[in-house]
Amino acid sequence: MTYRFLLLFLTVSVLSVAGTVTRAQSAVLEPKTPIEWLQRANDQMSLRIPGAAPFHMKVTFHAFPGNELLRKKEQPQIIVGSGVYDEVWLAPHKWRREVTFTGYHAIEVESETGRKMQVSPEYEPSRVLMLLNALLKPIPRFIISEEFRSERGPGFKIEHLVIGNVSLVRLSKTTGMALINVNESYYFLPNGLLALENVSGLITSWGDDIIFAGKVVPRRISLKTGERELVSADVTIEGADPNVPLSLDLPVGLAEPGMTLRPIQDSNYKTPQLLSGPVPWGNNAYSDMSIWGVVDRTGHYREVELLLGVNANGDDYPMNEIRKLRWRPAEIDGSPCEVVAFLEHMSKPYSPLITSH
Repeated sequence: MTYRFLLLFLTVSVLSVAGTVTRAQSAVLEPKTPIEWLQRANDQMSLRIPGAAPFHMKVTFHAFPGNELLRKKEQPQIIVGSGVYDEVWLAPHKWRREVTFTGYHAIEVESETGRKMQVSPEYEPSRVLMLLNALLKPIPRFIISEEFRSERGPGFKIEHLVIGNVSLVRLSKTTGMALINVNESYYFLPNGLLALENVSGLITSWGDDIIFAGKVVPRRISLKTGERELVSADVTIEGADPNVPLSLDLPVGLAEPGMTLRPIQDSNYKTPQLLSGPVPWGNNAYSDMSIWGVVDRTGHYREVELLLGVNANGDDYPMNEIRKLRWRPAEIDGSPCEVVAFLEHMSKPYSPLITSH
């Protein structure tokens, strides 16, 4: 993958998103700080808040293979295929979510009796995690929360950009956290609408928006790295009648804190700790790379793939060795949970090559 391909994808995606926005382009006062940009976009897209309109959402999606850099006779780990996410939300503590994806099936409910979850198998596939992060919390809570913002390193840099004839605002920053370096960029249209997110080479775009009960709902979600598509999803939403009976119980006990479909973010969990020694960066320790994987509830590193690689060939990337890494699992209130773990080796902070003005 090269920066040139990433630039091409960003250009095409931004022009596509800009062409499908249905929200009125009325003049608005431009926020003065990065947090105000992030908060405004979060307010526009937050469906699951007290007093919000009940809804029924259905998402059909397809998961594609990743760049696993497999050796001969190695079998792919990344789970691919088509799936469905179905959610009925009536109130912050009254909802039902269900995912069916190849051999994975999970149901999570919450009601006055508490939160329950029924899932088989327990491991949540990487592509499901990607989709739910984009769907449930486009802007993570820890970024806009005053409580956790100081823990995420330096603040965002704000830049005004032009791609083709589309004006954008980009917020970008690099956060160093032990083995994980996270490069984050968020792209907004002038009216504050979130168009693109780039986290260490994983690019999420939201488009074909509609307005539901005063909130922006993207009907199309795409996750890519460079020119390669990882997940594509189509979203439909309609109102839900709170008076219609909804099954909010499961024949199981209350769910452990770490067992959930909800995206688990930095502010929620105790970070996993590497147990098996330093990360083996391969033959070329100076090649730039961004690697995505999932640390499961047993501490195994699964579905490892290369998102971004510069100045090296496949033999230089230590993918096979990284798959062998073992971690002390992340935890929520002492309960093991599954989280995404980025591994980066970058000679300088990564940012898409888009000219600012």
